[in-house]
Amino acid sequence: MAARPLGLGPLCALLALSLGLAPSPALADDVDEMAQRMVELEAQVRELDITLRSETPNAESVERRIIDGQVLYELKNYEAASIILLDVVERYPKDRSWPEALFYLADSLYLKRDFLSSRRYFEKCIALGPGSRHYQDSLERMIELALYTSDYSNVDDYLGKLGSLGRSNTPNVAYIEGKYQYFRQRYESALERLGVIAKGQPYFFQAQYFMGAIFVAQARPGDAVQVFDSLVKAEPQSDAEKRVVELTHMALGRVYYDQGQIQAADLEYGKIPQGSDLYVDALYEGAWVAIKDKQFAKAFRSLDILLTIQPEGQQAPDVKLLMSNLQVRTKQWDEATRSFTTTRDQFEAVKTDLDEALKKQGNSEAYFRELIARNMGKFDLAQYLPASSAKWVGKEPDVEKLSGLVGDESDLRKSLDESSELIAKLEKAIDGPTRVNIFPELAAARTRAFLTGNRLIDLENKLIQRERDLVVKGAPPGDELRELEQATAARQKVQKDLSALPRGKDTYDDRMRRARADYDEMDKRAVELNVLLANLRAEIVAIEKYVNDTHQADDPAVRDTFVRQLGEVKQQETDINAAYDQLRRDIAEATQAVGVDDAQMQAESALRKQLDGAQLTEQQAMSRLRDRVIGLDRGKADQIEAVLSRARVAQASIDDFNGKIEGLIDQKLADMRSTINDEKAHMLVYNRTLDGYRGETNEVGGAVAAHSYRAIAERFYQVVVRADVGIIDVAWALKQSKTDENARLVREKKRELKLLDDEFKEVLKEKD
Repeated sequence: MAARPLGLGPLCALLALSLGLAPSPALADDVDEMAQRMVELEAQVRELDITLRSETPNAESVERRIIDGQVLYELKNYEAASIILLDVVERYPKDRSWPEALFYLADSLYLKRDFLSSRRYFEKCIALGPGSRHYQDSLERMIELALYTSDYSNVDDYLGKLGSLGRSNTPNVAYIEGKYQYFRQRYESALERLGVIAKGQPYFFQAQYFMGAIFVAQARPGDAVQVFDSLVKAEPQSDAEKRVVELTHMALGRVYYDQGQIQAADLEYGKIPQGSDLYVDALYEGAWVAIKDKQFAKAFRSLDILLTIQPEGQQAPDVKLLMSNLQVRTKQWDEATRSFTTTRDQFEAVKTDLDEALKKQGNSEAYFRELIARNMGKFDLAQYLPASSAKWVGKEPDVEKLSGLVGDESDLRKSLDESSELIAKLEKAIDGPTRVNIFPELAAARTRAFLTGNRLIDLENKLIQRERDLVVKGAPPGDELRELEQATAARQKVQKDLSALPRGKDTYDDRMRRARADYDEMDKRAVELNVLLANLRAEIVAIEKYVNDTHQADDPAVRDTFVRQLGEVKQQETDINAAYDQLRRDIAEATQAVGVDDAQMQAESALRKQLDGAQLTEQQAMSRLRDRVIGLDRGKADQIEAVLSRARVAQASIDDFNGKIEGLIDQKLADMRSTINDEKAHMLVYNRTLDGYRGETNEVGGAVAAHSYRAIAERFYQVVVRADVGIIDVAWALKQSKTDENARLVREKKRELKLLDDEFKEVLKEKD
């Protein structure tokens, strides 16, 4: 409110002083102290503009973010590293550290197997030219990417660029090129490049292994054995080199087996440790070595261990048949018959279930296309095929690849959905009332403005209350006094509502901290409930496995009931999971909404505006009574009016300061909105592309799944036939054994009779 003219107030005060009527100390201290407080608040208002600084990123802050990305890269958190580095690469292309961020972004994407994205950024690294620090590294990665993606269109160009650097014989360059030449079946070129890597240099073990593999491919077993034998005698220094040594033992075992060196092959397979992922393969191949050496019992033991480790592995049916045949070889007729019969019964049931499922499906390709379309989140055949066959169909190589492809597309869809959700959250944040919290410095400045404004409110209330006391003293009853009392009551009501306003930064921070703590506690309880849900989920899986393993639902009617009830439970679980996820999202949004300019601060701002109006109304009501105030009271009333006028000016400055903050926010968010709009356009393209891929996956995947399904049915038909043949072979071998035994006994009888004839020949002659 504008300051009123002093009028006669000061003159009356001077007159009172001249007459010796000094004001009371209490009155002087009261108003003067408030005036002094106003001076302090005016200083705080002036400081607001000084403390407001534009948060312009500088080279140091960009460098700090790159270092953060590199730290995450070294910690193998490639997902988080790529997010930080992508922001730097996209936003600060003119920064001097941009090439460094570009390479680590490309390599993070490569190491998290996002090959297509990494290739795009490696191409940018190469475009920087040979002067770039990571030029050679980028060329090498591009060649490795070609091996992964089978796109060799530019590899020769990359190799030429590596050669032009004059470092073509360094171990890493030689290894990359040699490996590329190997996969292109250019064996002589590969040998030449790999041969330059000396012992003790990086990639020596890998290079030697590839050279041995080349000699095998060239039908040069002697050279291969020489290379492999030298390699297994070397001392590996890393896990990667130990892995190469294990592969070399396997390779030597195969070469020795092909060359008929049975003892040597058996020795090499025996060097694969039990903890190795090659141990099962070593057992299987070692069993064939023992068979070739006619050590049937040893072969049987190896296969028995294999089945113990992988009872339902992909090769389990063949292993069981082989073990039964070994029992035939060792003339364990009863055991062989039981083994063949058990294998036949097991897989005949699988074959029967498969045949029945095929009949129900009709057009199997259309069935699987629909199945894939319904299960793009997770292609799980176990839910739609007989339990006896699902585990075998799912382990078919083509089906595993299809499941991996569907899983990859599901992950892409999930990533796109998460990106869309993130964009929506960003838009909500930048357009919401609490958007100032995106910029901590501006939020802190806004908080200081709020605190200063609250202190001004306190001071104005005290001044108005003090002026009211002066005005009503001695005022005659009437409409004017009643109007003032009503205005005072209205102000005091709003003032009471605002009595809990924070008056210090810590108070505001405490309130926000308490609110976030409450939401954190809610989130903690939600997580605890999810643990209980996970336990229930595990119990469901255990029940399902128990029913399948114990064959309690082999009866079709029982199984249909079980599958239906289990499906209902799983649907309830899905609904609960969805509700849980939504609850977590709601809690997260509510937590993020706590801060400067949140709902409580907006309500407080609205109350402050009401109070401002109530104060103005009360001052207007007092103005009609103020002219009756005389003497010292009139002087104090005018002094109060002057301080109130200054408070209004200070409040206007705070409003102007908040307007500046809004302008800075709009300025800062302009680029962010542009980036978000660009990303939304990209998302449209990505979604259309993925939808196209999904259509192709449904079409091709349906044919692949149907073919694999029929192939596994044919495979188990062959297993059943071979088991039946095995049973017949056992019976025939047993019959042949009896026949041979009878023939032996006949021969023995004839021989004994002949001996008797020869021994008593003379006796018989004398008798004649």
